[in-house]
Amino acid sequence: MLTATAKRIERQEQILRSLDRFSFLTRRHLQQLHRLGGDRNARKVLKQMEEYLCSFREEGYGAVYYLNKVGRQMIGSHRVVKRTLQVRHALMRNDFFIYMRCPINWKHEVKVTDGTTTLVTDVHFLKNRVHQFLEVDNTQSMAENATKIKRYREMFERGVFQREFGYFPTLHIVTVSKSRVRRFEDMCAGLPAKVYYIEDIR
Repeated sequence: MLTATAKRIERQEQILRSLDRFSFLTRRHLQQLHRLGGDRNARKVLKQMEEYLCSFREEGYGAVYYLNKVGRQMIGSHRVVKRTLQVRHALMRNDFFIYMRCPINWKHEVKVTDGTTTLVTDVHFLKNRVHQFLEVDNTQSMAENATKIKRYREMFERGVFQREFGYFPTLHIVTVSKSRVRRFEDMCAGLPAKVYYIEDIR
């Protein structure tokens, strides 16, 4: 039977591995992923881990955590994460991961091709053994978004995925405003797609 100290170390290593996998996580993300209970207990757990973590505040998210050098060494990770303009994109992606109840085979920045059209999807994942795509819209221009949706449509209309899997993967899009939700819905008409306003899934 694990002692209290062993349990604490095991939980800390699990949290460090999650941060290594997802790059940036908020306290709320960590509470949900690791069942840390209420805010008071979560703050206590993270306070005990200060030597392994860097943190900063992000508008709308509160405290955001990522691994420092000591944290990476603790779990043998060589993946260095730095605070960039992509932080919010990562947090929105992680919001959706939790919203979808932690689907398996969650892979970032996956190259997808049907032999003619190629794109890089923000996330490819499986839900109920069904392939799915995720696009996160944070700071992209709608012109850039339209170009990418056009590539998805080309693949859908060509039908290679349907012949191989019997269906075309559902395209999930998370965006930052309700007006953009409507524009994406118009853009994706006829595609197997679902569009979400970020505040509705957090």
